[in-house]
Amino acid sequence: MNKAISRVFIRPKDSIKTALNILAADKIKESGIPNGIILAVDLGGKLAGIATDGDIRRALAAGATLDTPIERIMNRKPFLIEGPKSNNEIVSLVTEKIKKENWHKDRLSKIIIVDKNKRVLDLVSFHDLLQKGDIRSKQIGVVGLGYVGLTLALTLSGLGFRVRGFDTNKRVIRSLKTGRPHFFENGLEDILKNNLNKNFEIVDNFENAGNCDVYFIAVGTPLFPNKKPDLKHLKSASQMVGRVLKMGDIVILRSTVSVGTTRDSIIPILEKESKLKAGDDFFVAFAPERTVEGKALEELRQLPQVIGGLNWASADLAVNIFNHLTHSVVLVDSLEEAEMVKLVNNTYRDVVFSFANELSLVCNKLGLNTRRVIEAANRGYDRSQVPMPSPGVGGVCLEKDPYIFIESAKTKKYQPLLVKDSRKISEAMVNFVAQEILKSVKGKSRSKVFIMGLAFKGRPVTSDVRGSTAVSLIDQIKNQVGSVYGYDPAVNVNDIKKSGARPVKKPAEGFRKADAIVVMNNNPDFEKLDIKGLLKYSNKPLFFFDTWAIFESNDLSKLEGVIYKHL
Repeated sequence: MNKAISRVFIRPKDSIKTALNILAADKIKESGIPNGIILAVDLGGKLAGIATDGDIRRALAAGATLDTPIERIMNRKPFLIEGPKSNNEIVSLVTEKIKKENWHKDRLSKIIIVDKNKRVLDLVSFHDLLQKGDIRSKQIGVVGLGYVGLTLALTLSGLGFRVRGFDTNKRVIRSLKTGRPHFFENGLEDILKNNLNKNFEIVDNFENAGNCDVYFIAVGTPLFPNKKPDLKHLKSASQMVGRVLKMGDIVILRSTVSVGTTRDSIIPILEKESKLKAGDDFFVAFAPERTVEGKALEELRQLPQVIGGLNWASADLAVNIFNHLTHSVVLVDSLEEAEMVKLVNNTYRDVVFSFANELSLVCNKLGLNTRRVIEAANRGYDRSQVPMPSPGVGGVCLEKDPYIFIESAKTKKYQPLLVKDSRKISEAMVNFVAQEILKSVKGKSRSKVFIMGLAFKGRPVTSDVRGSTAVSLIDQIKNQVGSVYGYDPAVNVNDIKKSGARPVKKPAEGFRKADAIVVMNNNPDFEKLDIKGLLKYSNKPLFFFDTWAIFESNDLSKLEGVIYKHL
């Protein structure tokens, strides 16, 4: 028997006043056992009944006095579990009892463990049981196996968790089942092959992903043409999860959303589908993904994880999970604060990058070298560390999250002017690059334009073309030039074709008879190229727009017939 339990023992004939004195005792608060309950036992320790602080208040309101014996108001048939049993066994029994007998959630708050003779062994709360149990024994389900979901699922499985992954994209499922990730991420293929059909199981339909204890939702939240977030996939995933939720489960959202979405839109769906109450029957937390593509597996283990819970119990459970993943957890006060953190991180980066890009446009008009200006401004001056310009601000997150930030503010009738204008600057950069190309090939009916770097970024290396400024550029120029060719060592050939460019296997194919060459990301492989040797095969005059200034040190502007430019 847990010796601390005796502190809440009372004899059935003891008074309500005695019960109140026991409930107010500091020793109970210090013991760690659930408070607000009295156990009435006989001289042999056999349980006769229980009374809660609520029972006592209701009795006094109905006319009982402080001298009334506790046996007159106690519950003689409380919820009992015959033990001893493990925490996980007790949780399973309680959950099943609730389902079969349709018990109210309040009966879960205090669980009394007795032996076969009804002598009290322990008193626990449902939440305490969940916390005390080995989190690694819990089955984890990840809904959405894109860049966010798959990296998380595989990292957790690599740490020993049992993980089931589900995605509505059948092509993704087929590829993963063969051990091939559908995108490039350093180290991802190895960890997939090491854990596939061991700790990591891919399921074809969501019914097979059910019966988990923890659900991560990591589906996309793209923008509508009007720049408002499209929650179709998120709501659909929430409906699926809601249908399989059971008592004690936790749902953790990783998808980027407007502030208030989890509480106002997602929780009602989970409650409707499950017929359970969030915060009492199941738990909800928001934990934004903040890793950089190309370093996701590394950063999942290194970056502080931000967590906001529906209530303290939800946050506590989420923290218990993420403590196995990362060395540092940042606990915020609400779901809304956690939602805002993700928007702040990406919107801030977009604003800073936009400043660098606008600076580039101004310097271009003034005939100044933007990079030398920035280097001089930054050198030894920590108060302003301006990033280098780029041909826009690419990536699906940096492209859309500022708009979700704007939408969050608009719900309170505020228009974030700085963020809105920063987005316009970033989007204008692609148009600037396009106009420079079109000017250079004007009058050439069969001009060839070669685009190097189609992923939205080059460092760290990624295969992701979502939100790629190169793809936007191709879309702007493809109908106004003779032909557009594309090359990126990390990007799938089919994705290059989908962009509207003709893929080439080697850079030399793109340089051959090109009239304009544009470098749109800073993939490290480009630095290894014999650029002067390749330029010999291009048409002259050649417009070479090295937006990242990768080849600035090669003095390309001194080559005959080469018009070299960078941002």
